[in-house]
Amino acid sequence: MNYNKLVMLNPTPKQHEELVPGFNYPIKSRIKLARPENNAADFFELIRQRSSIRTFKKLKPGDLDQLLWYSAKAFSVDINDRGYILSHRPVPSAGARHPIDILVCLDVSRPVLHYYDPFTHALGQLDLDEPIVQGFLMHVQQNLPVMEGVLLWLIAHPARTEAKYENAESLVWRDAGALIQQIQLTATALGLGSCPIGTLGVPFEQQLFGNIGRTIAAGGIVVGNLEL
Repeated sequence: MNYNKLVMLNPTPKQHEELVPGFNYPIKSRIKLARPENNAADFFELIRQRSSIRTFKKLKPGDLDQLLWYSAKAFSVDINDRGYILSHRPVPSAGARHPIDILVCLDVSRPVLHYYDPFTHALGQLDLDEPIVQGFLMHVQQNLPVMEGVLLWLIAHPARTEAKYENAESLVWRDAGALIQQIQLTATALGLGSCPIGTLGVPFEQQLFGNIGRTIAAGGIVVGNLEL
């Protein structure tokens, strides 16, 4: 492999921040998720327990609500002078841009994807081409059988980070890695199994949203119960 093709340049803040192009997910219905009660866990014990599990049982009611709340929920927001919504979440993000969104497949036997809205803590069912979604899910299954688990797929919007930084590529990928780590630690705290997926979903990652806007797939992770 020629690793010279993988060299990324150093990110630097732009002198003048640019506007971020709009992107509207084609949402046709919404599911409001519950706000979890406060939980306590030994952080260092979680680190010792964290591991990738490849057997996934169905999540219990409330599991997904807690998982997304503690891994991706926007807890506070601010709007900068360019009109961009900056947010504080459980994961770090370069410039508080949070370019990574989460798509959720609740049941891989059905070609349906939801968008997780971190501001309202809700799932929005997406109006997408079913054959493309089906092909995408079959591709994921070939890499890691989802079984009865839930698929969380990461979609990157590089323009969010590029508006503030030159050479933003590595920042976007670091954001994706931080989010996957947070999801795994949260899953461990909730007694759930999880395993990241290596594939990027090519070419489905560009087919899912067509001409709505520029997106890049950033991998995914499967989460499920260890036992019924």
